[in-house]
Amino acid sequence: MKNISIILLTAVIIGALNWVASLLLDMSFLDISIPVGGIALILIYFVTNKGGMASRQMDMSIQGQTGIRMEHKAPVSERSYVLIGSIIYVAVMLVVSFIAYREYFLGIGI
Repeated sequence: MKNISIILLTAVIIGALNWVASLLLDMSFLDISIPVGGIALILIYFVTNKGGMASRQMDMSIQGQTGIRMEHKAPVSERSYVLIGSIIYVAVMLVVSFIAYREYFLGIGI
């Protein structure tokens, strides 16, 4: 239950950020939902990623500056429910955008 609430809370927070961005940029909520969701997804991925390329680059930079070799650990695969919530938000907004703009995407008039 806690995991589901984390996923839902993540989607609500990204939705609120999307709403604020749509007000500030004077754009439709739906039009800006995919870029906001994509940016949030990328940021969340880099924050929750453990042992990825950015982490290894930082370790190499520290090793080069200090001469102290960093201990490398095998990457641990943990489920990030915040990342899952952001993926679900982007997927839902893609579907909603496709449905809303289906005439444009399919080239038909309804």
